[in-house]
Amino acid sequence: MSEQKTVITSFKIGNTLKISVNGKLYTKACKDAKEADELFRLCIVSMENPTPENIKLIRMSLNEKTRFAYLLGFEIDNDTQEVFLEGFNTPVPQKLVDIFKEYHENKYPMTALKNFWSLLMSNPDKRVRTSLFDFIAVHDFSITTNGYFIAYKYVANNEKKKVTKKQVAISTQLKDFVTKQVLHVTKDWKTAPKKYVVYKDLKTDVLFLTKETTAATWDEKARDIQIMGNLEKLNKSLITEPIAIPVLAPDVTDEIVFTDRYSYKMHIQLGVPVLQKRGECDSDPGNECSKGLHVGSTRYVQSNASEGDTILVCLVNPANVVSVPSYDKSKIRVCEYFPFAVAKFTNKKIDIIEQKYYESDYKNFEVTELNESIAKIKAEELPYEAAINAEPETRPMSELLKQLETRLVILK
Repeated sequence: MSEQKTVITSFKIGNTLKISVNGKLYTKACKDAKEADELFRLCIVSMENPTPENIKLIRMSLNEKTRFAYLLGFEIDNDTQEVFLEGFNTPVPQKLVDIFKEYHENKYPMTALKNFWSLLMSNPDKRVRTSLFDFIAVHDFSITTNGYFIAYKYVANNEKKKVTKKQVAISTQLKDFVTKQVLHVTKDWKTAPKKYVVYKDLKTDVLFLTKETTAATWDEKARDIQIMGNLEKLNKSLITEPIAIPVLAPDVTDEIVFTDRYSYKMHIQLGVPVLQKRGECDSDPGNECSKGLHVGSTRYVQSNASEGDTILVCLVNPANVVSVPSYDKSKIRVCEYFPFAVAKFTNKKIDIIEQKYYESDYKNFEVTELNESIAKIKAEELPYEAAINAEPETRPMSELLKQLETRLVILK
């Protein structure tokens, strides 16, 4: 079967043209006779030779939004007027389209904006994809070259301490052990985790599991062991606490660890992403204070922090935003942020006092996450778990894979 030919008709009355492209009628009121004549001559040529290039030129002449989209290498749905990054099927929010247009007209560099969208379109929640840039535009968030945005986290001053690599290893070991043993007890032994306790051999630092009734008869000192806690309670604490002490970078011997001002249980340190499973975060924009990690703008800090408070300056990947609030606040919920600098809140201002990490450090973590997500898609799994109250991901796996692979190329 031969390819269907595009049918164009056109007629001109004064400076107004009536143009039909495959039956869809457009009216164009030109600014002067010269513009009307040039467009009409293009239509006459296109009626005889309706090449894709001629059709594109006509569409660009009919609609300013279409003209702009083509100039930037974007694509546009001529029925819905939605704009897409070339080669992708996730529509760009109108506010971001308007900013792209402004940057193009003023010849501003657009690398940061394009990288921001390359990350945001990978966010699994459509509500976040359509509302995050509006939120950032209203509040005082800044976008970096790699497309991250800068946010702030005020932390407790009286809960910081030094942590060594050994402490980090023990904390990570405990999390892994508890998670595996809960599954083992419930699935294999068909019994309740509350009946067991976790203990550590102090000579070897190896973790073990035993019945709570058995451990109650033990002399910890004589056995040279430490009871770490009830298995069920330990598991619940891992769910309610967003993160235990994370793994330090290879060249770090010790770091100051901060904590949050809500639960006083979080362990936060510079140069290491703070994580919470997306499936444990609430994506409902109507729920103001709910499960998830919270970061905010300058305004949020100024409204809630006290004089002399310690503020962490953080990078946030738009793909990791879980919920953009529908209420008038300047904080958002995320499942990951990267603290890279320490600031002090004095005289209602945020002043950085220490910065040992940069955007390039976070980029290295993102590359690892991208590779993991790509591997999941190739194993026919969604790259992200669904958050609480999330809208289901409806885009095809091929679209998600292309987005992630393209982003990986950009970073490298």
